[in-house]
Amino acid sequence: MPAPPGSFPKPVTTIGTHRPDGPEAAVVEIGGNSADHLATYLLGLATPLTVLSLDEVRQALVRHAHALLTADR
Repeated sequence: MPAPPGSFPKPVTTIGTHRPDGPEAAVVEIGGNSADHLATYLLGLATPLTVLSLDEVRQALVRHAHALLTADR
């Protein structure tokens, strides 16, 4: 059945590369549709990480992590 334009959410696209940064670390460079999508992707990795840039991604990570922590109360 045909659907009107805009009736489906925009697909989430995350693309990245990684390179070693010492014996126990890696630098991962990713890009995507939005800071919120990138934050969701990063949280899904379930590993400790440091966001080097952008502030928008850091802020989105804080919002998503806070929502996860407070949702279980």
